[in-house]
Amino acid sequence: MIKPVLETARLRLTPFTEDDFLKLQELHSDPEVNRYLSPGPVVMSPEEVHRRLKNYAEDHVQSGISKWKLETLDGRFVGRAGFSWQSDPDGYELGYSLRRSAWGRGYATEIASALVAWFFDNTDQDHLIAYAVREHEASLKVMEKAGMCFWRDMDINGLACRFYRVERAMA
Repeated sequence: MIKPVLETARLRLTPFTEDDFLKLQELHSDPEVNRYLSPGPVVMSPEEVHRRLKNYAEDHVQSGISKWKLETLDGRFVGRAGFSWQSDPDGYELGYSLRRSAWGRGYATEIASALVAWFFDNTDQDHLIAYAVREHEASLKVMEKAGMCFWRDMDINGLACRFYRVERAMA
């Protein structure tokens, strides 16, 4: 078994491997899961899933910071969660996508909160951002529950997004 990056009371994050292609493709083949991710096609192509999977694995090896496979502690695939670098605005972005069958169980809030703490415990970064399409009220609430505060509105890839931010706590 691959060493977990993070575990919570109910969830585990581990690095993606090539063997996870079908799980990631299943996640991003659901139009409802992808509805708020881009203005383009609602089903992600196999090529795009391969590209993302490769990037997730490379990011983990190179920096130890990536989007990771999210599972329940008993090994049931839930989705993906973790971080990616954003150049506008500069900083690491917290992101998560969960299977529809996992919605409404508090998993997003549980993993987002744990990832905020993990991020500041494991990096020297002074802030973390997250964003969602303004209409995605459930995701906006997750960010607030994870301790993030509204920062600003900004369009990303033609989508009107709401950005949240959290600063490293000064001891």
